[in-house]
Amino acid sequence: NAYPQAAKEFSDGCNVLHLAIDEDEDAMCSDEVIKALLNAHPGAASERDPCTGNLPLHDAFKNKEISEEIILSLLNAYPQAAAEKMEYGWLLFEKYLERKRKASDDMMREICKVRVDGLLPLGIVLTKRSSDDDVLAVLEAYPEAAGKRFSTKFDERILPMHIAYEDEHSEPVKDALRRAYPDAEKENPFETTYQLHKLLENEPLNYWAGDGVENLIKMYPEAVGKRGRDGRPPLHIAIDRIAARNVTEMLFDEYPQAGKEKMKDGRLPIEVFAGQKETDGWSQFSLTEMVTGLLKNDMPVSIEDGTPVEHSGSWHACISCSTKTATCAVRRVLLDSNKMDDDSCYGGGFGKRIHALAEVRDAKGRTALGLASEGPREVIYEYLLFCGRYKLQIGPPEHRTATSVVLRAQDLAEQADYGVIFDKADKDGNGKLDRKELKAIASSIGLDPGMFLKRSDAEQSDESISKGEFLSICKRQLGAGPREVVIKLMKNKDQWERECNARKKYELDSKYVVSALPNIPSEDAIANAVRNGEGGLDTIVTKYLNGIEVGEHAFVMEAGDRNLLQMFYQEQPNIDAVRHILRQVFEAVEHLHKEKLMHGDIKMLNIVRFRIDNGLRLIDLDASAKIVPPGGEEDSFAGAKFSSAILPPEMIERIKPGDVEAFKKYWKWKVQNDNDLDKKVAPKIYKDQGIGKAQYVVKSFRTGLDGKPIYDGLPYKLVRASESIDRWSLGVLAFNLLTGESLIPSTRDEDCVSGNAMHFLYSWGTRPEVLDEVFSKIQDEAARDLVWKLLQKEPGKRPSITTLLKKHHFFNQQSVDLLEKLTGINTSLEDSAKNRKDDRALLERIDVNIEVIKKLGIESKAELNRTRHVLLKGIFEPLKLKLPLLSLF
Repeated sequence: NAYPQAAKEFSDGCNVLHLAIDEDEDAMCSDEVIKALLNAHPGAASERDPCTGNLPLHDAFKNKEISEEIILSLLNAYPQAAAEKMEYGWLLFEKYLERKRKASDDMMREICKVRVDGLLPLGIVLTKRSSDDDVLAVLEAYPEAAGKRFSTKFDERILPMHIAYEDEHSEPVKDALRRAYPDAEKENPFETTYQLHKLLENEPLNYWAGDGVENLIKMYPEAVGKRGRDGRPPLHIAIDRIAARNVTEMLFDEYPQAGKEKMKDGRLPIEVFAGQKETDGWSQFSLTEMVTGLLKNDMPVSIEDGTPVEHSGSWHACISCSTKTATCAVRRVLLDSNKMDDDSCYGGGFGKRIHALAEVRDAKGRTALGLASEGPREVIYEYLLFCGRYKLQIGPPEHRTATSVVLRAQDLAEQADYGVIFDKADKDGNGKLDRKELKAIASSIGLDPGMFLKRSDAEQSDESISKGEFLSICKRQLGAGPREVVIKLMKNKDQWERECNARKKYELDSKYVVSALPNIPSEDAIANAVRNGEGGLDTIVTKYLNGIEVGEHAFVMEAGDRNLLQMFYQEQPNIDAVRHILRQVFEAVEHLHKEKLMHGDIKMLNIVRFRIDNGLRLIDLDASAKIVPPGGEEDSFAGAKFSSAILPPEMIERIKPGDVEAFKKYWKWKVQNDNDLDKKVAPKIYKDQGIGKAQYVVKSFRTGLDGKPIYDGLPYKLVRASESIDRWSLGVLAFNLLTGESLIPSTRDEDCVSGNAMHFLYSWGTRPEVLDEVFSKIQDEAARDLVWKLLQKEPGKRPSITTLLKKHHFFNQQSVDLLEKLTGINTSLEDSAKNRKDDRALLERIDVNIEVIKKLGIESKAELNRTRHVLLKGIFEPLKLKLPLLSLF
């Protein structure tokens, strides 16, 4: 009482409480002293003896002289002491059960309330299969324990009665537990739940075992979700024992969650069945059925919207397996849910989520497509790829018009072996390819021969390239991975044929015009792929194209970096950059004209830049037409396809009121199912102050099956294809690039936005003051002159592209510089001449002044002589000076 702090101090490592409870009768203190020490320092009850490791409660138990009151006080001060092992590993209640010292009912009750590793003493004696006397003694001390749930290594939230049944304790023990907690049996003790496990573990699991399994499941349905003493649920037991199909499928159907849980060997159930061979009980059909069920039960994405969901990895496990079973299961899971496979089984419908499924990653970050073995990967490609080859970019299309849709994609076809290509082309086996050999193979790999050989034909016709250089350039330009391409799907076959034929019939240089890629799928394969919405095309059409009809005629070409429209808005080129752009475009159009081909649709969207050389190239030749010389017998017209805002005035027709119905009738069959085309060709009304004055149309036409124009019903004469039409379009393009404005108000597809816009184009040149205002928007004088020359109303007055490139000062800055220098010299000469004229006038004035001075000098000299005479006379006569003075004069 004088110094309570002393109760917290130690002696030889032992706290004072340990010393007071010592078994030595001479050292042991009275109950009163022990209580006082405990009250002064309650924490001493949790401090162990450094020698024995015992707690004060353990030492008190060993000391038979310590009263039960003290033991209870120590237990209350630190109840966990009852759950901690004494010297030699005993628990406190176990010592009392040995009857080494008698415990009162209160004492045993308090001890039996304390859990040891989650178990009450009742649970411990039951799981250890202790004697009936021990079990009954613990139960008697704390009967409420019969209703307390606990968990073991294999079971969660079980009751003591369940253990009694499972471990086959005696009936007296079960009766005592039943009396202590009557509801235990209603909560499905192990005698019922684990009968299913026992059957699966011990009975033959052939077909005939199905009835017994089914009966137990009906009686105790929750049993299929319980793990047995070895930790296995019923399904895993059946799989390990290669149970008959009916037994296995029954267990899986009743508790599908077990199909997502790993087995004792670390494998998922799907891995077992995917790799299992056929047996008498498991046919190929049965194995496929089982794997399909397991796969559908654990897919990594939602079938509704493709978003990720929790899964256990069955998808990755299945597609990484190369067996027939895995391949068939993947095919069935992806198949449309309204379709049946070869085994007359409906599909799982996950094919519409193939892009999400291909990209989902496993625990190690690997994509499913990257893990897929050959068989499953081929099946995935059937859904993931368009025509089993092209991986479409799921999103808005690269471009769309009234007649076509352009999609970006990756070509995942087998990569070309450029070494083999080189060897086949190297006919003489010298390890090099010359110009002729390169030209033969360049188109097959989609590259321009000029990318391999730097000098022109004229400079070095015998230049060659080694195999190493060839391979290096191929890999640098085309990459080692999939090739980036665009697929143009076109509605109109005639336009598609023009696109293809323009490249087949004319020797177009890939430096100027984007080439069609070779070895693409057949027309039928592409048409089927479009109709079936392969590769996510159905998703693109539904989500980004508002369900419009997509053409079945495809044109595949190398994907560009950017089109000119994107370059213009995103890079904002200055006048020098615009000059560089226009030079490339003019050179490309010049190349077409030399081949006697009109492009017919030159606009920003149809000019593309490529990373391989950073050069611009023309695309979209579906409006192209052959240029027939004057007097030629063949007919070739412009306007089969058009963008009206870039056409010249001669392509616009002011249609007479009486011809409107005939015109509409001419197009009726073609536009009846095509609203976009109907809007494009329909007459547009020109209004002045809200009153309709006239209607305008483009001089377009339909073609027959032979590809030739249909003239009957047309109210105008068609315009022959010519270079002048492209020249006008180049002027429109240049105006747009130089001013940032459209020459003619237009839609996003470069069609005239209204009848008033078409009237303005039709009336071009009739009001000079309007044109002056238009051209004044171009600040650069040379650029203004270039556009003015191209936008002449009369087609014959538009200069050739070749002439402009060679002679026009917009493209030939050196000539401009020289002209400026000559002008400067001329100005200097003029200034010098002017100065010389001024000098001559000055000299004339000086000469006059000199004459005046001379005249004045003569007169002054006479006057001075007279004055001298007078002065001398006046001096000498009055003063009579002496002669020496005369020397002054």
